[in-house]
Amino acid sequence: MQPLDGIRVVEASGYISGPFAGMILADLGASVTKVEPPKGDPYRRFGEMRGEASLPFRGVNQNKTFVRLDLGNDTEMGEFRDLLAISDVLITNWRPHVAPKYGLTAESVRRDFPNLIWVRVSGFGQDGPRVELPAFDSIVTARSGAMLSGSDEPIGQNNTMSDKITAMTAAQTATAALVERERSGTGAVCDVAMVDAVGYFMAADIGTGHRVVGEEPDPYPAEAFANQTTFATSDSWILLAPVSGKQLRNALRAIGREDEWENVVANGPELVWARMSPLLAAAIVEKDTAHWDQVFAVADVPATPVMTMAEHLGDEQIEHNELYTPVFDHGLHADWLSIRYPARDPNDS
Repeated sequence: MQPLDGIRVVEASGYISGPFAGMILADLGASVTKVEPPKGDPYRRFGEMRGEASLPFRGVNQNKTFVRLDLGNDTEMGEFRDLLAISDVLITNWRPHVAPKYGLTAESVRRDFPNLIWVRVSGFGQDGPRVELPAFDSIVTARSGAMLSGSDEPIGQNNTMSDKITAMTAAQTATAALVERERSGTGAVCDVAMVDAVGYFMAADIGTGHRVVGEEPDPYPAEAFANQTTFATSDSWILLAPVSGKQLRNALRAIGREDEWENVVANGPELVWARMSPLLAAAIVEKDTAHWDQVFAVADVPATPVMTMAEHLGDEQIEHNELYTPVFDHGLHADWLSIRYPARDPNDS
């Protein structure tokens, strides 16, 4: 039995933030019905196509059932409302002006579906100066400070970080609201703005130096992550992240240069990594990644090969954790690696 067995979710959203939130709830056991417009979620046609859906679409829509409804049609809107009447959660990621066109407002949903939890995902919120502007992942990432963290020039993102952070926030919001409904006996309307979700994410570390009102921010990003560095090996890359003095000294011991420790620490902790890095780089490039992975593991130095996605899938720890399971997909005519929710009960078989 899964935590959300018996919970019914209607997900009327497109692209990533809403669908991924729906998938998270589905992976936790909820019965999720994805409601698409007559031509389907546009994300179905984004990226490499396989049958009726692209691979990116499949990546955020596993474990759902699918229906297509024209919510502008009275009859089909009636079918949508029938779904809501028997559901526990509704997830949307429309701009604020869209829902009222379908007769859905916070007030009407509370009145007509008093037990329903409506999670309204949006780019900027339900009101304010930017609410009707389009907001995709990169727009929110650029506005969050993430692209200029530790750099004077914008650093592009090669994954949809903001969409996925928002999705996890939305799923967490839905489950928290379900708990609250057990206490109060009523549903809720919950707003999750992408800019808020990513701001919350950034504020926990990168943003801390900016949160002391009236003071100049400290150089937290550069100092905090200086000793989390990739080094070229003879065949690829390895990342080292020693933090404590013991781990730093162990790193020198692992490359046979512990004799340099007193010189490295002579001028204070701020210069330790700057003095160590050339020593590490010169030694590490001489041997392959597998060698150093084993050496640093024995020395208890935080380190890991920098993996490709294919290497991640074949990683012995990931295989042991059974994160992915091959399942035959009739639409693909091939096995699809289904991914489980990353938390699990150790007593479950």
